[in-house]
Amino acid sequence: MTFIKITMINPLMKKILVIGAGSWGTALANTLAYNNTNVFLWTANQNVSEQINKTRTNKKYFKKIILHKNITSLYGKIDPKFYSYIFYVLPAKAFEKFLKNYLINNQLNNFIICSKGLGEKGEFISELAKEKLRIKHLFILSGPSFADEVILNKPTALSLAGKNDHQIIGKIFLNTNLRLYYSSHIKTLEFLGILKNIYALGAGIIDALNLGENAKASYLTRCLYEIKLALKLKKLNQEQLFSLGGVGDLFLTSNSTRSRNYTFGYKFIKNKSKKFEKKNTIEGLNSIFAINTNKGIYFNQLPILKTILNILKGKNPKIEIEKLLKRKFKFE
Repeated sequence: MTFIKITMINPLMKKILVIGAGSWGTALANTLAYNNTNVFLWTANQNVSEQINKTRTNKKYFKKIILHKNITSLYGKIDPKFYSYIFYVLPAKAFEKFLKNYLINNQLNNFIICSKGLGEKGEFISELAKEKLRIKHLFILSGPSFADEVILNKPTALSLAGKNDHQIIGKIFLNTNLRLYYSSHIKTLEFLGILKNIYALGAGIIDALNLGENAKASYLTRCLYEIKLALKLKKLNQEQLFSLGGVGDLFLTSNSTRSRNYTFGYKFIKNKSKKFEKKNTIEGLNSIFAINTNKGIYFNQLPILKTILNILKGKNPKIEIEKLLKRKFKFE
C-alpha cells in the first residue's frame, strides 16, 4: 500500500514555501531563512527532503553548504492556504503537472513565479496561473542570479513585477543579500526571462564555433534590438528591456559556463549536449520549440531567433550564420 504524505502546518504562523529544491530553489530558501523563521522547501523527492532535514545539506547541488536552520523541507501534497508566500521554482513545463499532482486547493495568497520558460503548449506561466488558480497577489521574480553566488550571500539584484503591493514581497527580503527593484509589468518581465535563455543558447553556439569576441559583442547588441522588437510584437513594455530581468539577465546568462543554456548551446556544437540535457533543465531549449505556438511571435521578423531554431533543428550552423550575415544592410 502506498501512503501519500500531506503536509499540515500551524495556520496562525506566516510561512514561506519554496516549491522546488533545485539549485535556485535551495539558494532562494536559504536566503529567505536569514530574515524569516518559517521557511519551507518542497521537493517531490522524499529522500532529498529527509537529507535536508537530517543533515542540513542538499548534496546534489551544494556539497559543502550547510543550509540555514530555519529551513524545513517538505514532500508530498500541499495545502496552499497555510502559506503566506509561495515561490514557484520548478521548471516551467512542469507547472500544470505540479498543480494536478500536488496542490490540494487552488486558493493562494502571494504567488511568486521564478521560472523562466513556457508551459508545455507554449503558454506563459502567469497566464496559466491566472486561469487555474485563485491568487490574491501574483508576482514575477527574475534577474541575473547564479544560485551558487546567492547561496554564498554575494550581492544580487533582481526585478520583481506585480500589479501592486510590492512591499508585501519586499519586506521578506529585507536584510538579505538580495535587493529588489519593482516593476508593474508582469508579462513583460516573464517574457524577457524566456527570451534571454533562448539567446543564451546562441551565445554558446558562437563561442563553440570560435567566431571571436567581435562576433559575440555584435551578437549580444543585435539581440537587444531583436528582443525590443519581440516586446513590440507582443505589445509589451519595451523600456523594461533595460531592467535587471532584461539586459542584466541576458548578459549574465550569455557569458558564463555556469549558465545551463549557454553551456547547452556550446555542447550542442561539440556534439556533447545529450548527456548534459539529461542531467539539467534547459529552459531555453524547451521554450524555443514551444514559442511558435504562442500568438504574436513571428520568427520571420526575428532572424536571430530563427537562426538559433534552425541550428537546433540540425541545419548546418555555418551556413545558417552566413545567411544571417548576408542579409541586406539596415539602419540602427
